[in-house]
Amino acid sequence: MNVFLRVACALFASALSLQAGAADAPAEAASAAPPAMPAASTATGRCQAPTGVHAADHACAVGLARHADAERAAGHDDAALAALASADQFSPDDLRFAMARSSLSLKAANQLTPAGIDAAARAAPADIGLAMLHAELSIAKKQYRNAVADVDRVLAQRPGAVMAWELRATADVALPDFDAARGDVDHALHLEPKSSLTLRMRAILRNNSGDHDGALADFEAAHALAPLPEDPFVIGSTQFLQRHFAAAAATLATRPPAAPDGIYWRLWRYMAVARLAGIEPASGSLGPGTQPGPGEPWPGPVVDYFHGSIDAAMLLSDAKKSQEARDLSQVCEARFYMAEDSLLRQRGDAIALFQQTLKECPINFHEYEGAMAELKAAGAALPASAPVAAPAPPAAASSAS
Repeated sequence: MNVFLRVACALFASALSLQAGAADAPAEAASAAPPAMPAASTATGRCQAPTGVHAADHACAVGLARHADAERAAGHDDAALAALASADQFSPDDLRFAMARSSLSLKAANQLTPAGIDAAARAAPADIGLAMLHAELSIAKKQYRNAVADVDRVLAQRPGAVMAWELRATADVALPDFDAARGDVDHALHLEPKSSLTLRMRAILRNNSGDHDGALADFEAAHALAPLPEDPFVIGSTQFLQRHFAAAAATLATRPPAAPDGIYWRLWRYMAVARLAGIEPASGSLGPGTQPGPGEPWPGPVVDYFHGSIDAAMLLSDAKKSQEARDLSQVCEARFYMAEDSLLRQRGDAIALFQQTLKECPINFHEYEGAMAELKAAGAALPASAPVAAPAPPAAASSAS
């Protein structure tokens, strides 16, 4: 499971939803704005030019964005575009205003499509908002070097834009270039230490390098700043990597989402409970197996395998079929869960299966991290080299892998 692309999806969502993000001023910006002043009045009366005071200028940008929302709702696209352009001038390092303006401009022209974004970005390479939109599109199309080039142009003009550093880190991991990603994440956190998204990115990079204590600290800090529904999974699975099985089982007991994502919660909780109480007492945490008829989507067959209703050959067959359909490295995931089952049942081939997982799994997969942690705990040899990166899901900009 490619955990990093889940974080990338959160970035896409926050960037493309101005109403959900840019309309909320930080506390210091809100305190600088005139109290009880209507948004339109703030936008058109008190915010004539940037003052150089960050909090006050950002508060004006937020007021202008709200004014743009009102104008857009009234069907006044030109006035909305003008307000967003002004908002971008007041807060140039918050790229949501520039992106919102570019999105609205394309939408007004009926060109807010992949082809429209691509054509507009080529025609106006210096347009910050278009460059960011095109970078996101490039990531969705697995054109990661194009995304890096897009963001490089943005950073050349606006080196203080945290979102640009975050987006380039996403492309770096997908390439993969983890060293570059760490540099981008560190730079983003230097600019904004309380960015929950960047903290989650650093947590994933730390898990990948084996720093599970640091990863857990980052995930918990991000959760305290801005809780997300998937936080119990990333926190609980990190506790599993730390070999804190009781804590992992308790954290993962939080109600999981629907399948297929929720199945991963159940799998990791089962593995934690089984370490504490044994296979039979833990089996109830798996839930029911696949119902008769069309099977559940991957990783549903892993539940059947842990229950013992299918064997390793059938699990691998199901994984291969799923991989042929979605190309998300399901076979290497199957190897990892087979290894965990072997470890629990003391069959003797767990180490070889974990080593095979490392050879087959992309390095940005959670199962890769799990296999690495298990081999280190066992004092076993690690492979000399690892595969490159996980393929992006078919619709990375709108759904998780």
